[in-house]
Amino acid sequence: MPTDIKLDQQDGNWLIAEASVLKTTAADFILDSPGRHRGANPNRRALVHDFQDGLTVNFAGDYPGGVTLTGNVVVTGDLKVAGTALSATIASLQSALASIQLAIGGTGPRLDTLENTVAALVEMVGAAIIPNWRTKTEVEQGDEMGISFPSAEQLGLVIQFEFERLNPNFGHEDVVSITPPPGTLVKRGSTVIVTLNLEG
Repeated sequence: MPTDIKLDQQDGNWLIAEASVLKTTAADFILDSPGRHRGANPNRRALVHDFQDGLTVNFAGDYPGGVTLTGNVVVTGDLKVAGTALSATIASLQSALASIQLAIGGTGPRLDTLENTVAALVEMVGAAIIPNWRTKTEVEQGDEMGISFPSAEQLGLVIQFEFERLNPNFGHEDVVSITPPPGTLVKRGSTVIVTLNLEG
């Protein structure tokens, strides 16, 4: 397609650049509406090709109102908070939550809130927590409500079944072991090995 720059479009306040690719060799893209300024910082660097050859949004926190993302957000790599992968932070929270529950011997409203927060963070980073499935049915269908034990399909996990026979400690199609173990944070699409007992 031919390229063109059109001035004074729409109500006279628009500039339209028509092209398949728009390239600049500048390091900073500044998006600055003086009438919307708050704070003393004069800079409004929206996008910066930074010194680590990365793309930084809201460089140096130039926008005091922060960055708002509206709609679905897909993260394909590690999402980091203060330099630490969020998945590692979530795993630490899970471990702390399990320790607290073990120490007090149960749950309560505050722990329920913490559990919900951890679950929301897990969903945000496109991960899943392996449930403590007890039967083949729970692996394939989840529990009756699909809350305590979501199915593997709901969590986006791939299940590889392995089998033991006539284990006296388990009933037919009971789960003997899960690898990685229940409570582990994994990426959706990961393979989980579930060992079942067979009586026949």
